[in-house]
Amino acid sequence: MNDRNPLSAELSRANLLDQAREVGEFAFSRREQAEKERRMPDDVVEKLRETGLMKLCRHRKYGGAEADPMTFLDVGREIARGSASLGWIYSVLGFHDWYMAFTSEKLQEEVWGKNPDAFVCDSFAPVGQIERVAEGYTLSGNWRFASGIEWSSWIAVGGIAVAPNGNEPEHLLFFVPREEVTVHDDWNTLGLKGTASRAVTIKPTFVPEHRAFALARVAGESRGKVVNDGPLWRIPLMTMQGLAILTPSIGIAQRVVEEFTSWTKARIRPYEHGAAAREAPAPQLALASAATQWDASWALAQKYAQEGWDRALSGETWVLSEEERAKYFSWRGYIGRSSIELSDQLFIGSGAMALFDSHPLQQLFRDVHSTGVHIGVDRADAYTSRGRVAMGFPGHAFH
Repeated sequence: MNDRNPLSAELSRANLLDQAREVGEFAFSRREQAEKERRMPDDVVEKLRETGLMKLCRHRKYGGAEADPMTFLDVGREIARGSASLGWIYSVLGFHDWYMAFTSEKLQEEVWGKNPDAFVCDSFAPVGQIERVAEGYTLSGNWRFASGIEWSSWIAVGGIAVAPNGNEPEHLLFFVPREEVTVHDDWNTLGLKGTASRAVTIKPTFVPEHRAFALARVAGESRGKVVNDGPLWRIPLMTMQGLAILTPSIGIAQRVVEEFTSWTKARIRPYEHGAAAREAPAPQLALASAATQWDASWALAQKYAQEGWDRALSGETWVLSEEERAKYFSWRGYIGRSSIELSDQLFIGSGAMALFDSHPLQQLFRDVHSTGVHIGVDRADAYTSRGRVAMGFPGHAFH
């Protein structure tokens, strides 16, 4: 195993945030190239890889830091503040490193034994065609939204089949080497263009049993075993997955507030005899409103991460109740929608120059709306789910 690990030294949160800020700003400086090519420049992704920040939630056995979720959140916010797309790649692939600790040791060794810097992407939707065969499965199908596929060595794709040692069909993830996958350049989207979240096709291929993983089991009491278990893996699956989904939006929204502030300070209102925009009450009010909304979202995001960690440190293997699942889903819905609303408010207040592709606020506007379409932060489903549970009905399937 390669012993090189940028996280092997004791690094403070401040050190990690400095690294995150540096790589985020580097990505921000390359945003026009990323938009044009519809993928992050390779040197930006490699810079992120070299920091080791992608391993914050990985098991120490494979070079990870086993960092607490508050650090994962804080670093992701800082990266997304520089680049929404890079922040999405960091958060989503970082979550994959977390749940990989529940997979077979043989699979983990295949993925990271020879290449500890390898990325694993996935497409959860259980749309694959699966046939049970001796000692494994035959897998084929088409999947979409494979974020980070261009820089990943492995991809996990979803399908319905009987798991190893199982009796009933369930949602499994099947891990396949990148070279066995055909990638389709279909990522023509409103925002998050740099994620290159492309579609993939897998022709009939054999997947051995140890590469099949029942992810949903991690969410319940019978979660899998983790070698040298630590508190990070006592946190519920949906807490960690939800954290990965909400983190980019909070970082984008922070950058919106910052860009609006600097833009308004420099902006002149031509129909008001060259008056400075910063002197007008309307942008002052819009900024104060948006900044306060961001403060509330950030405080709630930190509380979301902290509650999971506190329960994990207690030694408890925490299984979310229906009420807790609905509550945390509603928190994610609030954060996701608030990030969009404050960004809308400031974009509208930025004037016509913000319409141009070259203006940072236009790209941020598109990116934050793109994060908001993920089901994990859908406010309508989230709030409905919490209300249903409060009235004694089952909540949303994703909560």
